[in-house]
Amino acid sequence: METTYNVKTVDLNRQANALVYINCFDKICAKSKGRFRIVPLKGIDLIRSVYSDTLDRELKDIDLLVIPAERAMEFIELLQADGYHPEFSFALDEAAMKTKRKVSMISPSERIPDVDVHIALVTKKFFSATINGFNLDSISRLKVVNEVVSELDDVDRWLYLSSHLAFHFLEGEKWYRDLILLMERYDDEDISTLINRAKQYNFERIIAAVCARIHSSEAATRVDITQLLPDKNGKHFLNYINFMAANPERLGHGFRLARYYWEFIFISKKRQRLSSLINMMFPSLGNMQNIYRCHALLAILLYAPHILINTLGLLLFSMQYHIISTFYKQPRHAE
Repeated sequence: METTYNVKTVDLNRQANALVYINCFDKICAKSKGRFRIVPLKGIDLIRSVYSDTLDRELKDIDLLVIPAERAMEFIELLQADGYHPEFSFALDEAAMKTKRKVSMISPSERIPDVDVHIALVTKKFFSATINGFNLDSISRLKVVNEVVSELDDVDRWLYLSSHLAFHFLEGEKWYRDLILLMERYDDEDISTLINRAKQYNFERIIAAVCARIHSSEAATRVDITQLLPDKNGKHFLNYINFMAANPERLGHGFRLARYYWEFIFISKKRQRLSSLINMMFPSLGNMQNIYRCHALLAILLYAPHILINTLGLLLFSMQYHIISTFYKQPRHAE
C-alpha cells in the first residue's frame, strides 16, 4: 500500500527550510545556464521528486553533480564568487580533487545552504574505482528536466542512495524512509532492473545489506536477497552486517576499527577487493591528502606510518570479520 502524507500535518519549519534550499538550488542553476548541466542528488533531489507534494524531508546541504566533470573547477569558482569557500583548503589541489571527486563548499551565511559539488556519482575513495561503469552509464540514462537540470533514472536513484546509506554504516532513519517510498513507486519490471543493475555494477552486497536492514524492520522491498548473494560468502557477509547493526556497543574500539575499513566489505568481487586494499595500503598522493585531510607535504611525511598502521589494522579487521561472519547467527527475518 502506498504511503501518503497530509501537507497539513507535516512540520511547517521543515517545509520552510525546504523552500530555502529549493530557492538556493534554483539560483545556482540559473547561474549555470549555458555552462553546466546540474544533477540534484540526495536530499535536494528527493525534495523535488518523492516529497514534492509535502516538502516533508530534512535537508542539511545541497548535493549536486556537475557535468562535464572536467569543468567542475569553473563551477566551484562560480560558487566562490558568491562567497562560498572549500571546507578544507587542500580540497582544491588537483590530486585531491581527482581522487575525492567531491568538494564541500561552505556558504557565506548560516541562512544559505552549504553545497557539496560532486564530480562523479559514487565518490568513495576505494570503492568507486570498481564501479566507474555505473558512474558513466548513469549519466547516459539521465532524464532531462530543463536546459540546465537533469535527474537520475529512477532505478539509478535507488542504487545511488543505497550506496550512500551503506557507506554511512547503514545508519539514518530518513534514508530508509526515502528508499521505502521510492520502491513503493516501482513495478515488477523496475525491481527486475534493480537486481540486474546491482549485478552488472557490483552493487550486490550494497543492495543486499540495505534490503536486509529494511526487512529487519518488517518493511518490504520485494528484492530477493538470495538472487544477489547466493553463496556461503554472501551469508557470512550478511551475518557480519547484522551483527554490526545490532551490537555496536559490544565491540568498543573494535567497532571503530570496523568503521575505518567498512568500505571494502561491500566490494563484491575478490579481485576488485584485493585491488582496492592495495590502493589503501599504498595510496596515491591525492588519497593520502583526503584520508588525513592535509596538504601534500604532510601527506608525504605520513606515508610510511600509514603503511605500518594499516598493515596491523587490516590484520585485526580480517580476524574480526572472519570470526563474526562465521559464528554470528543471522536473524531469521533478515535472511
